[in-house]
Amino acid sequence: MISKPPGWLYLTALSAVACVILYWAGGPHWYAIEMILVAFFFGLPLYVIWLVRFGLAASRGAVDGRVGRWVLPWIMRFRISKPSMEAYAQTVTRQTNRDLTCQWVGLYRICDAFPYSGLEKNAEDVPGSACLIGKEWAFYSNTNFVLLPKGELEETADDTYRHVTGHWYGWRGWDPL
Repeated sequence: MISKPPGWLYLTALSAVACVILYWAGGPHWYAIEMILVAFFFGLPLYVIWLVRFGLAASRGAVDGRVGRWVLPWIMRFRISKPSMEAYAQTVTRQTNRDLTCQWVGLYRICDAFPYSGLEKNAEDVPGSACLIGKEWAFYSNTNFVLLPKGELEETADDTYRHVTGHWYGWRGWDPL
């Protein structure tokens, strides 16, 4: 039994934990506390079980060159969605009417978009910038994306930003709930 790969029950539990963590990690702003709690209380025991099983199988000489089947591929949602989001962000200007209907842009459901202008009253829009307001299907989220090709984002007590890649930032705004 130890020389076999993990069974369906183990793989189902591991996949569920991995999917929850990847879903939260794929958002504009990480749900860090939730991810840590799920990883600690569910992922860590599964990892310990895997280490024990793998160690016992290795000590018995049952581990062969196909170790890769024990490892799950990790694909991030933003990397897949980035080309679609950049194309959509190029259409966002002050002159266009704001369309509040939700649509899928890559793997994100975007319900509003507008140019970034900073916090000052009557501030001008940053050329080429876009704030993409999304809605998650599984849970309420006040996190969004900002594309800012030049300049700096202004953080407040309510608005925080996380660098994602390039000129993309995750934005956590004020939560009315």
